[in-house]
Amino acid sequence: MPGAVRLITIAALLLVAAAANLVARSEPTSRWLPLLLVGVVGGVVAGAPRRLWPLPAIWLVATLLVTTTGATVDGTALMVSLVAGAVALALAIAVDMVPFLRKRRRGAGT
Repeated sequence: MPGAVRLITIAALLLVAAAANLVARSEPTSRWLPLLLVGVVGGVVAGAPRRLWPLPAIWLVATLLVTTTGATVDGTALMVSLVAGAVALALAIAVDMVPFLRKRRRGAGT
């Protein structure tokens, strides 16, 4: 079963990366939104509640990589994608840190 979970996680990350690529190229929402939704759901099913940061991190990496491919990139869509990814990454890191900080606080109080 752990192998299946890893496979689903990798597939989820790839779907999120593909969605980010399409957003940066200013493709219609109907092309990238289903990829993003399936990727996020797949990531959550495969264990993203333990760690959320990889999904927005791969979004940012894929968005930046599309600028190096020589593909036509819409500047506005690129900036929106980067800002959305950065905000999502910051929120995901904050959410991921809450259990660690709670555990640390409990340990310091005893």
